[in-house]
Amino acid sequence: MRRLDMSKVREILRLRFEVGLSLRDIAASCNCGKSTVNDILKRAENANISWPCNLNDKELLSLIYPPAEGKNTAIEPDLNYIFTEMKKPHMTLLLLWEEYKREHKDGLMYTQFCERYRQFKKANKLSMHIEHKAGEEMQVDWAGSTVDYTDVATGKVKEAYIFVAVLPASFYPFVYAYEDMKKPNWIDAHVRAYEYYGGVPRVTIPDNAKTAVNTPDLVDPYLNTSYAEMARHYGTNLVPARPRKPKDKGADENTVGDVSRRILAALRNHKFFSVAEINQAIKIELDQFVRRPFQKMEGNRLTAFEKIDKPALKPLPASRYEYADWQEARIASNYHVEYQGSFYSVPYSYAGDMARVRATASMIEVFVDSVRIATHKKNKRSDKRYITLPEHMPEAHKMVAGLNSDHYLSWAEKIGSNTKELITVILDRKDYPIQTYRSCMGIMRLASDYPLDLVEAASAEAIEKGTCNYKYFSIILKQKLLTAKSPIKEKIVLNTNLRGAKSYAGGGVNA
Repeated sequence: MRRLDMSKVREILRLRFEVGLSLRDIAASCNCGKSTVNDILKRAENANISWPCNLNDKELLSLIYPPAEGKNTAIEPDLNYIFTEMKKPHMTLLLLWEEYKREHKDGLMYTQFCERYRQFKKANKLSMHIEHKAGEEMQVDWAGSTVDYTDVATGKVKEAYIFVAVLPASFYPFVYAYEDMKKPNWIDAHVRAYEYYGGVPRVTIPDNAKTAVNTPDLVDPYLNTSYAEMARHYGTNLVPARPRKPKDKGADENTVGDVSRRILAALRNHKFFSVAEINQAIKIELDQFVRRPFQKMEGNRLTAFEKIDKPALKPLPASRYEYADWQEARIASNYHVEYQGSFYSVPYSYAGDMARVRATASMIEVFVDSVRIATHKKNKRSDKRYITLPEHMPEAHKMVAGLNSDHYLSWAEKIGSNTKELITVILDRKDYPIQTYRSCMGIMRLASDYPLDLVEAASAEAIEKGTCNYKYFSIILKQKLLTAKSPIKEKIVLNTNLRGAKSYAGGGVNA
Protein backbone atom coordinates (compact mmCIF):
# COMPACT_ATOMS: atom_id res chain seq x y z
CA MET A 1 0.00 0.00 0.00
CA ARG A 2 1.36 3.38 -0.99
CA ARG A 3 2.22 5.94 1.64
CA LEU A 4 -0.14 8.85 2.19
CA ASP A 5 0.98 12.42 2.51
CA MET A 6 1.17 13.50 6.15
CA SER A 7 -1.38 16.28 5.57
CA LYS A 8 -3.94 13.64 4.51
CA VAL A 9 -3.04 11.45 7.50
CA ARG A 10 -3.74 14.41 9.81
CA GLU A 11 -7.09 15.03 8.09
CA ILE A 12 -8.13 11.37 8.56
CA LEU A 13 -7.29 11.56 12.26
CA ARG A 14 -9.15 14.85 12.66
CA LEU A 15 -12.30 13.64 10.91
CA ARG A 16 -12.33 10.47 13.01
CA PHE A 17 -11.51 11.78 16.48
CA GLU A 18 -12.70 15.39 16.31
CA VAL A 19 -15.66 15.20 13.94
CA GLY A 20 -16.58 11.54 14.49
CA LEU A 21 -17.24 10.58 10.86
CA SER A 22 -17.56 7.00 9.70
CA LEU A 23 -14.88 5.23 7.67
CA ARG A 24 -17.04 5.59 4.55
CA ASP A 25 -17.54 9.35 5.03
CA ILE A 26 -13.85 9.92 5.80
CA ALA A 27 -12.87 7.98 2.67
CA ALA A 28 -15.24 10.09 0.56
CA SER A 29 -13.97 13.36 2.09
CA CYS A 30 -10.27 12.49 1.70
CA ASN A 31 -10.69 10.90 -1.76
CA CYS A 32 -9.23 7.57 -0.75
CA GLY A 33 -10.42 4.01 -0.10
CA LYS A 34 -12.18 2.89 3.09
CA SER A 35 -9.45 0.26 3.58
CA THR A 36 -6.81 3.02 3.46
CA VAL A 37 -8.64 4.97 6.17
CA ASN A 38 -8.88 1.85 8.30
CA ASP A 39 -5.17 1.13 7.84
CA ILE A 40 -4.18 4.63 8.96
CA LEU A 41 -6.38 4.44 12.04
CA LYS A 42 -4.87 1.08 13.02
CA ARG A 43 -1.34 2.40 12.53
CA ALA A 44 -2.20 5.39 14.70
CA GLU A 45 -3.61 3.13 17.39
CA ASN A 46 -0.51 0.89 17.34
CA ALA A 47 1.73 3.94 17.63
CA ASN A 48 -0.35 5.39 20.51
CA ILE A 49 -1.00 8.60 18.54
CA SER A 50 -3.62 10.74 20.24
CA TRP A 51 -5.64 13.70 19.01
CA PRO A 52 -4.89 16.57 18.74
CA CYS A 53 -1.54 15.56 17.26
CA ASN A 54 1.42 17.83 18.15
CA LEU A 55 4.00 15.86 16.14
CA ASN A 56 5.80 17.40 13.14
CA ASP A 57 5.60 15.67 9.75
CA LYS A 58 8.90 13.85 10.16
CA GLU A 59 7.92 12.49 13.57
CA LEU A 60 4.43 11.52 12.40
CA LEU A 61 5.86 9.77 9.35
CA SER A 62 8.23 7.66 11.45
CA LEU A 63 5.31 6.49 13.66
CA ILE A 64 2.72 5.84 10.94
CA TYR A 65 5.23 4.17 8.65
CA PRO A 66 7.92 2.77 10.93
CA PRO A 67 10.92 1.10 9.26
CA ALA A 68 10.55 -2.62 8.86
CA GLU A 69 12.61 -4.91 11.05
CA GLY A 70 16.09 -5.42 9.65
CA LYS A 71 15.52 -2.86 6.84
CA ASN A 72 18.31 -0.31 6.19
CA THR A 73 17.39 3.14 7.58
CA ALA A 74 19.74 5.14 5.39
CA ILE A 75 20.39 8.79 6.11
CA GLU A 76 19.30 10.94 3.20
CA PRO A 77 22.05 12.94 1.45
CA ASP A 78 22.06 16.76 1.62
CA LEU A 79 20.84 17.46 -1.92
CA ASN A 80 21.29 21.24 -1.70
CA TYR A 81 24.93 20.68 -0.78
CA ILE A 82 25.37 18.21 -3.64
CA PHE A 83 23.84 20.66 -6.10
CA THR A 84 26.27 23.37 -5.03
CA GLU A 85 29.29 21.06 -5.11
CA MET A 86 28.42 19.79 -8.59
CA LYS A 87 29.04 23.28 -9.97
CA LYS A 88 32.71 23.12 -9.01
CA PRO A 89 35.20 22.22 -11.74
CA HIS A 90 35.83 18.49 -12.29
CA MET A 91 33.25 17.49 -9.67
CA THR A 92 31.30 14.23 -10.18
CA LEU A 93 28.39 12.51 -8.46
CA LEU A 94 30.57 9.44 -7.93
CA LEU A 95 33.09 11.43 -5.87
CA LEU A 96 30.31 13.02 -3.80
CA TRP A 97 28.70 9.61 -3.23
CA GLU A 98 32.02 8.16 -2.04
CA GLU A 99 32.38 11.03 0.44
CA TYR A 100 28.77 10.46 1.57
CA LYS A 101 29.42 6.74 2.13
CA ARG A 102 32.55 7.41 4.18
CA GLU A 103 30.37 9.39 6.63
CA HIS A 104 27.35 7.07 6.42
CA LYS A 105 28.43 3.46 5.95
CA ASP A 106 24.79 2.34 5.84
CA GLY A 107 23.86 5.07 3.39
CA LEU A 108 22.23 4.83 -0.03
CA MET A 109 23.80 2.85 -2.82
CA TYR A 110 25.20 4.82 -5.78
CA THR A 111 22.16 4.18 -8.01
CA GLN A 112 19.76 5.36 -5.30
CA PHE A 113 22.00 8.34 -4.59
CA CYS A 114 21.89 9.43 -8.23
CA GLU A 115 18.14 8.88 -8.43
CA ARG A 116 17.58 11.09 -5.38
CA TYR A 117 19.60 13.84 -7.03
CA ARG A 118 17.78 13.48 -10.34
CA GLN A 119 14.43 13.79 -8.61
CA PHE A 120 15.68 16.82 -6.65
CA LYS A 121 16.64 18.64 -9.86
CA LYS A 122 13.40 17.72 -11.51
CA ALA A 123 11.30 18.89 -8.59
CA ASN A 124 13.14 22.20 -8.42
CA LYS A 125 13.48 22.68 -12.19
CA LEU A 126 17.27 22.77 -11.95
CA SER A 127 18.14 20.50 -14.84
CA MET A 128 19.77 23.25 -16.88
CA HIS A 129 21.86 24.69 -14.02
CA ILE A 130 24.15 21.72 -13.66
CA GLU A 131 25.62 22.31 -17.08
CA HIS A 132 27.43 25.43 -15.85
CA LYS A 133 30.57 24.95 -13.79
CA ALA A 134 31.71 27.49 -11.21
CA GLY A 135 33.81 30.28 -12.69
CA GLU A 136 33.58 28.72 -16.13
CA GLU A 137 31.36 31.12 -18.12
CA MET A 138 30.20 34.71 -18.38
CA GLN A 139 27.37 35.32 -20.83
CA VAL A 140 26.93 38.86 -22.17
CA ASP A 141 24.44 40.78 -24.30
CA TRP A 142 22.59 44.04 -24.78
CA ALA A 143 19.12 44.05 -23.24
CA GLY A 144 16.27 44.63 -25.63
CA SER A 145 14.80 47.29 -23.36
CA THR A 146 16.22 50.81 -23.05
CA VAL A 147 15.90 53.59 -20.46
CA ASP A 148 14.99 57.14 -21.52
CA TYR A 149 16.80 60.23 -20.27
CA THR A 150 16.67 63.92 -21.12
CA ASP A 151 19.84 65.56 -22.44
CA VAL A 152 20.26 68.72 -20.34
CA ALA A 153 22.19 70.54 -23.09
CA THR A 154 19.65 69.97 -25.88
CA GLY A 155 16.45 69.07 -24.04
CA LYS A 156 16.06 66.02 -26.30
CA VAL A 157 14.94 62.66 -24.95
CA LYS A 158 17.54 59.97 -25.64
CA GLU A 159 17.82 56.24 -25.07
CA ALA A 160 20.36 54.55 -22.81
CA TYR A 161 21.29 51.01 -23.80
CA ILE A 162 21.63 48.34 -21.12
CA PHE A 163 24.51 45.86 -21.02
CA VAL A 164 23.84 42.63 -19.10
CA ALA A 165 26.36 39.98 -18.00
CA VAL A 166 25.68 36.88 -15.93
CA LEU A 167 27.69 34.07 -14.36
CA PRO A 168 25.31 31.15 -15.07
CA ALA A 169 26.57 28.86 -12.31
CA SER A 170 25.25 31.27 -9.66
CA PHE A 171 23.05 33.40 -11.91
CA TYR A 172 24.84 36.48 -10.57
CA PRO A 173 24.26 39.47 -12.88
CA PHE A 174 26.02 42.71 -13.80
CA VAL A 175 24.08 45.59 -15.38
CA TYR A 176 25.37 48.89 -16.81
CA ALA A 177 23.94 51.61 -19.06
CA TYR A 178 25.63 53.34 -22.03
CA GLU A 179 24.74 56.12 -24.46
CA ASP A 180 25.34 53.80 -27.43
CA MET A 181 26.22 50.21 -28.30
CA LYS A 182 29.43 50.94 -30.19
CA LYS A 183 32.61 48.92 -29.81
CA PRO A 184 34.37 51.12 -27.18
CA ASN A 185 31.38 50.86 -24.83
CA TRP A 186 30.96 47.14 -25.53
CA ILE A 187 34.53 46.47 -24.45
CA ASP A 188 34.34 48.90 -21.53
CA ALA A 189 31.30 46.97 -20.29
CA HIS A 190 33.33 43.74 -20.20
CA VAL A 191 36.13 45.43 -18.27
CA ARG A 192 33.62 46.77 -15.74
CA ALA A 193 31.96 43.34 -15.44
CA TYR A 194 35.27 41.58 -14.66
CA GLU A 195 36.07 44.25 -12.06
CA TYR A 196 32.56 43.96 -10.58
CA TYR A 197 33.00 40.19 -10.18
CA GLY A 198 36.54 40.63 -8.90
CA GLY A 199 37.82 37.97 -11.28
CA VAL A 200 37.70 36.55 -14.78
CA PRO A 201 35.82 33.49 -16.09
CA ARG A 202 37.54 31.02 -18.37
CA VAL A 203 35.03 31.60 -21.17
CA THR A 204 33.09 34.71 -22.23
CA ILE A 205 30.07 34.06 -24.46
CA PRO A 206 28.77 37.00 -26.54
CA ASP A 207 26.22 36.90 -29.28
CA ASN A 208 27.13 37.45 -32.93
CA ALA A 209 26.68 41.25 -32.90
CA LYS A 210 29.11 43.33 -34.98
CA THR A 211 30.63 44.77 -31.81
CA ALA A 212 31.87 41.27 -31.03
CA VAL A 213 32.14 39.41 -34.32
CA ASN A 214 33.26 40.77 -37.70
CA THR A 215 32.06 37.72 -39.62
CA PRO A 216 29.31 35.61 -37.93
CA ASP A 217 29.68 31.92 -38.63
CA LEU A 218 28.18 28.78 -37.17
CA VAL A 219 31.54 27.03 -36.83
CA ASP A 220 34.34 29.61 -37.01
CA PRO A 221 33.24 33.22 -36.30
CA TYR A 222 35.85 35.95 -36.94
CA LEU A 223 36.21 38.14 -33.85
CA ASN A 224 37.01 41.85 -34.18
CA THR A 225 40.59 42.65 -33.25
CA SER A 226 39.95 45.03 -30.35
CA TYR A 227 37.61 42.54 -28.68
CA ALA A 228 40.07 39.67 -29.09
CA GLU A 229 42.90 41.81 -27.69
CA MET A 230 40.83 42.62 -24.61
CA ALA A 231 40.15 38.92 -24.07
CA ARG A 232 43.87 38.09 -24.29
CA HIS A 233 44.61 40.79 -21.72
CA TYR A 234 42.22 39.18 -19.22
CA GLY A 235 43.04 35.60 -20.14
CA THR A 236 39.47 34.65 -21.08
CA ASN A 237 38.35 32.75 -24.17
CA LEU A 238 35.72 34.29 -26.43
CA VAL A 239 33.23 31.71 -27.69
CA PRO A 240 30.40 33.48 -29.56
CA ALA A 241 26.99 31.88 -29.37
CA ARG A 242 25.99 30.11 -32.55
CA PRO A 243 23.56 32.01 -34.77
CA ARG A 244 19.94 31.02 -34.16
CA LYS A 245 20.95 28.92 -31.13
CA PRO A 246 19.39 30.76 -28.15
CA LYS A 247 20.12 27.87 -25.77
CA ASP A 248 23.84 28.68 -26.09
CA LYS A 249 23.11 31.75 -23.95
CA GLY A 250 20.07 30.53 -22.04
CA ALA A 251 21.23 31.92 -18.72
CA ASP A 252 21.81 35.38 -20.17
CA GLU A 253 18.47 35.38 -21.96
CA ASN A 254 16.72 34.52 -18.69
CA THR A 255 18.71 37.13 -16.78
CA VAL A 256 17.91 39.80 -19.37
CA GLY A 257 14.24 39.01 -18.75
CA ASP A 258 14.74 39.21 -14.98
CA VAL A 259 16.62 42.51 -15.31
CA SER A 260 13.85 43.95 -17.47
CA ARG A 261 11.13 42.86 -15.03
CA ARG A 262 12.89 43.51 -11.74
CA ILE A 263 15.19 46.46 -12.43
CA LEU A 264 14.23 48.36 -15.59
CA ALA A 265 10.52 48.13 -14.89
CA ALA A 266 11.14 49.56 -11.42
CA LEU A 267 12.77 52.61 -13.05
CA ARG A 268 10.02 53.25 -15.60
CA ASN A 269 8.59 56.30 -13.81
CA HIS A 270 11.93 57.87 -12.90
CA LYS A 271 13.11 61.04 -14.66
CA PHE A 272 16.78 60.86 -15.63
CA PHE A 273 19.01 63.59 -17.02
CA SER A 274 22.18 61.62 -17.72
CA VAL A 275 23.44 58.09 -18.19
CA ALA A 276 25.36 58.48 -14.93
CA GLU A 277 22.06 58.99 -13.07
CA ILE A 278 20.66 55.85 -14.69
CA ASN A 279 23.66 53.81 -13.59
CA GLN A 280 23.34 55.06 -10.04
CA ALA A 281 19.69 53.95 -9.94
CA ILE A 282 20.56 50.60 -11.55
CA LYS A 283 23.21 50.01 -8.89
CA ILE A 284 20.62 50.36 -6.10
CA GLU A 285 18.05 48.12 -7.81
CA LEU A 286 20.68 45.54 -8.73
CA ASP A 287 21.84 45.25 -5.12
CA GLN A 288 18.27 44.56 -4.02
CA PHE A 289 17.76 42.08 -6.83
CA VAL A 290 20.79 39.90 -5.99
CA ARG A 291 19.73 39.78 -2.33
CA ARG A 292 16.21 38.58 -3.11
CA PRO A 293 15.81 34.94 -1.89
CA PHE A 294 15.55 32.09 -4.40
CA GLN A 295 12.10 30.52 -4.70
CA LYS A 296 13.23 26.90 -4.89
CA MET A 297 16.62 26.96 -3.21
CA GLU A 298 18.28 28.28 -0.12
CA GLY A 299 20.03 31.66 -0.24
CA ASN A 300 20.08 34.25 -3.02
CA ARG A 301 22.19 35.24 -6.03
CA LEU A 302 24.74 37.05 -3.88
CA THR A 303 25.30 34.14 -1.50
CA ALA A 304 25.39 31.74 -4.44
CA PHE A 305 28.02 33.90 -6.15
CA GLU A 306 30.20 34.12 -3.04
CA LYS A 307 29.95 30.39 -2.48
CA ILE A 308 30.09 29.06 -6.04
CA ASP A 309 31.57 31.41 -8.65
CA LYS A 310 33.77 33.86 -6.76
CA PRO A 311 36.31 31.29 -5.44
CA ALA A 312 36.62 29.72 -8.92
CA LEU A 313 37.26 32.90 -10.97
CA LYS A 314 40.75 33.64 -12.26
CA PRO A 315 42.39 36.72 -10.70
CA LEU A 316 42.29 40.07 -12.47
CA PRO A 317 45.48 41.12 -14.31
CA ALA A 318 47.81 43.65 -12.71
CA SER A 319 46.67 46.48 -15.02
CA ARG A 320 43.34 47.55 -16.45
CA TYR A 321 42.86 47.06 -20.18
CA GLU A 322 43.18 50.29 -22.18
CA TYR A 323 40.90 50.31 -25.20
CA ALA A 324 42.73 50.13 -28.52
CA ASP A 325 41.20 50.74 -31.92
CA TRP A 326 42.58 48.75 -34.87
CA GLN A 327 42.39 49.89 -38.49
CA GLU A 328 43.92 48.78 -41.77
CA ALA A 329 45.64 51.41 -43.91
CA ARG A 330 48.04 51.53 -46.83
CA ILE A 331 51.37 53.28 -46.26
CA ALA A 332 51.64 56.23 -48.68
CA SER A 333 54.56 56.89 -51.01
CA ASN A 334 55.75 59.57 -48.58
CA TYR A 335 56.12 56.74 -46.01
CA HIS A 336 53.29 57.99 -43.78
CA VAL A 337 50.13 56.19 -42.66
CA GLU A 338 46.91 58.00 -41.86
CA TYR A 339 44.74 57.61 -38.73
CA GLN A 340 41.82 59.96 -38.06
CA GLY A 341 43.23 62.80 -40.14
CA SER A 342 46.82 62.68 -38.84
CA PHE A 343 49.77 61.15 -40.68
CA TYR A 344 52.47 59.14 -38.91
CA SER A 345 55.83 58.17 -40.39
CA VAL A 346 57.19 54.65 -40.74
CA PRO A 347 60.55 53.49 -42.13
CA TYR A 348 60.52 54.61 -45.80
CA SER A 349 61.19 51.07 -47.08
CA TYR A 350 57.60 50.12 -46.15
CA ALA A 351 56.04 52.66 -48.53
CA GLY A 352 53.16 51.04 -50.44
CA ASP A 353 52.67 48.16 -47.95
CA MET A 354 49.43 47.41 -46.11
CA ALA A 355 49.66 48.11 -42.41
CA ARG A 356 47.53 47.77 -39.29
CA VAL A 357 47.29 50.77 -37.02
CA ARG A 358 46.70 50.29 -33.29
CA ALA A 359 45.51 53.43 -31.55
CA THR A 360 44.97 54.05 -27.83
CA ALA A 361 44.14 57.34 -26.14
CA SER A 362 47.85 58.22 -26.05
CA MET A 363 49.80 56.06 -28.52
CA ILE A 364 49.87 55.08 -32.19
CA GLU A 365 51.52 51.81 -33.23
CA VAL A 366 51.96 50.61 -36.80
CA PHE A 367 52.28 46.90 -37.66
CA VAL A 368 53.21 45.16 -40.91
CA ASP A 369 52.88 41.36 -40.93
CA SER A 370 52.39 41.40 -37.14
CA VAL A 371 55.73 43.22 -36.67
CA ARG A 372 55.62 46.65 -35.04
CA ILE A 373 57.53 49.02 -37.31
CA ALA A 374 56.72 52.40 -35.72
CA THR A 375 55.49 53.98 -32.49
CA HIS A 376 54.30 57.58 -32.02
CA LYS A 377 52.61 59.67 -29.39
CA LYS A 378 49.08 60.32 -30.58
CA ASN A 379 48.79 63.67 -32.36
CA LYS A 380 46.27 65.94 -30.63
CA ARG A 381 46.99 69.10 -32.62
CA SER A 382 44.54 70.05 -35.34
CA ASP A 383 47.02 72.44 -36.97
CA LYS A 384 49.82 69.91 -37.41
CA ARG A 385 48.83 66.76 -39.24
CA TYR A 386 52.19 65.15 -40.09
CA ILE A 387 54.34 63.49 -37.44
CA THR A 388 57.73 62.46 -38.85
CA LEU A 389 60.67 60.82 -37.12
CA PRO A 390 64.11 61.51 -38.68
CA GLU A 391 65.11 57.85 -38.48
CA HIS A 392 62.26 56.96 -40.85
CA MET A 393 63.50 59.29 -43.63
CA PRO A 394 65.72 58.35 -46.60
CA GLU A 395 69.14 60.01 -46.76
CA ALA A 396 68.12 62.53 -49.43
CA HIS A 397 65.28 63.78 -47.27
CA LYS A 398 67.48 63.90 -44.22
CA MET A 399 69.77 66.33 -46.05
CA VAL A 400 66.90 68.72 -46.60
CA ALA A 401 65.58 68.16 -43.13
CA GLY A 402 69.08 68.70 -41.76
CA LEU A 403 68.44 72.38 -42.23
CA ASN A 404 66.21 72.20 -39.20
CA SER A 405 63.74 74.64 -37.74
CA ASP A 406 66.41 76.43 -35.71
CA HIS A 407 68.30 77.20 -38.91
CA TYR A 408 65.36 79.02 -40.48
CA LEU A 409 64.31 80.75 -37.28
CA SER A 410 67.82 82.04 -36.76
CA TRP A 411 67.86 83.55 -40.26
CA ALA A 412 64.40 85.09 -39.81
CA GLU A 413 65.37 86.68 -36.50
CA LYS A 414 68.14 88.58 -38.29
CA ILE A 415 65.60 90.00 -40.74
CA GLY A 416 63.10 91.12 -38.12
CA SER A 417 60.29 90.11 -35.73
CA ASN A 418 57.63 89.90 -38.46
CA THR A 419 59.72 87.56 -40.59
CA LYS A 420 60.49 85.37 -37.58
CA GLU A 421 56.78 85.14 -36.78
CA LEU A 422 56.01 84.23 -40.40
CA ILE A 423 58.59 81.42 -40.41
CA THR A 424 57.31 80.17 -37.03
CA VAL A 425 53.74 79.98 -38.34
CA ILE A 426 54.90 78.10 -41.46
CA LEU A 427 56.91 75.62 -39.42
CA ASP A 428 53.91 74.93 -37.20
CA ARG A 429 51.24 74.77 -39.87
CA LYS A 430 52.73 72.96 -42.81
CA ASP A 431 51.71 69.31 -43.03
CA TYR A 432 54.74 67.44 -44.29
CA PRO A 433 58.04 68.47 -42.62
CA ILE A 434 60.12 68.30 -45.79
CA GLN A 435 57.69 70.60 -47.57
CA THR A 436 57.89 72.94 -44.61
CA TYR A 437 61.64 73.29 -44.91
CA ARG A 438 61.46 73.78 -48.67
CA SER A 439 58.93 76.57 -48.22
CA CYS A 440 61.20 78.26 -45.68
CA MET A 441 64.18 77.85 -48.01
CA GLY A 442 62.20 79.47 -50.86
CA ILE A 443 61.38 82.51 -48.69
CA MET A 444 65.05 82.84 -47.74
CA ARG A 445 66.16 82.86 -51.38
CA LEU A 446 63.40 85.26 -52.42
CA ALA A 447 64.12 87.66 -49.58
CA SER A 448 67.79 87.90 -50.55
CA ASP A 449 66.80 89.92 -53.65
CA TYR A 450 64.70 92.50 -51.76
CA PRO A 451 65.34 95.24 -49.19
CA LEU A 452 64.95 94.04 -45.61
CA ASP A 453 62.22 96.60 -44.82
CA LEU A 454 60.08 95.27 -47.66
CA VAL A 455 60.58 91.68 -46.47
CA GLU A 456 59.45 92.72 -42.99
CA ALA A 457 56.43 94.59 -44.38
CA ALA A 458 55.44 91.65 -46.59
CA SER A 459 55.78 89.27 -43.64
CA ALA A 460 53.51 91.46 -41.50
CA GLU A 461 50.85 91.58 -44.22
CA ALA A 462 50.99 87.82 -44.80
CA ILE A 463 50.48 87.22 -41.07
CA GLU A 464 47.60 89.72 -40.92
CA LYS A 465 45.82 88.14 -43.90
CA GLY A 466 46.49 84.56 -42.78
CA THR A 467 48.36 83.70 -45.98
CA CYS A 468 51.52 82.34 -44.42
CA ASN A 469 53.07 80.40 -47.26
CA TYR A 470 55.68 80.87 -49.94
CA LYS A 471 53.24 81.51 -52.81
CA TYR A 472 51.33 84.40 -51.23
CA PHE A 473 54.40 85.84 -49.56
CA SER A 474 56.00 86.08 -53.01
CA ILE A 475 52.96 87.95 -54.41
CA ILE A 476 52.80 90.34 -51.47
CA LEU A 477 56.52 91.06 -51.63
CA LYS A 478 56.40 91.91 -55.37
CA GLN A 479 53.43 94.23 -54.78
CA LYS A 480 55.34 95.95 -52.00
CA LEU A 481 58.25 96.52 -54.38
CA LEU A 482 56.03 98.12 -57.03
CA THR A 483 54.34 100.51 -54.61
CA ALA A 484 57.69 101.47 -53.09
CA LYS A 485 59.19 102.80 -56.38
CA SER A 486 59.05 106.62 -57.07
CA PRO A 487 57.17 107.77 -60.18
CA ILE A 488 59.57 108.47 -63.18
CA LYS A 489 59.79 112.16 -64.12
CA GLU A 490 59.94 112.92 -67.92
CA LYS A 491 62.76 115.18 -69.11
CA ILE A 492 61.83 118.20 -71.42
CA VAL A 493 64.48 118.58 -74.14
CA LEU A 494 64.99 122.17 -75.44
CA ASN A 495 65.74 122.31 -79.18
CA THR A 496 66.62 125.46 -81.13
CA ASN A 497 65.07 124.02 -84.25
CA LEU A 498 61.67 124.37 -82.76
CA ARG A 499 59.73 127.29 -84.18
CA GLY A 500 57.83 129.55 -81.88
CA ALA A 501 54.65 131.54 -82.41
CA LYS A 502 56.46 134.34 -84.04
CA SER A 503 57.51 132.12 -86.81
CA TYR A 504 53.95 131.52 -87.81
CA ALA A 505 52.71 135.09 -87.50
CA GLY A 506 51.30 136.57 -90.72
CA GLY A 507 50.72 133.17 -92.29
CA GLY A 508 53.93 131.39 -91.64
CA VAL A 509 57.66 131.58 -92.06
CA ASN A 510 57.64 132.22 -95.72
CA ALA A 511 54.72 134.61 -95.77
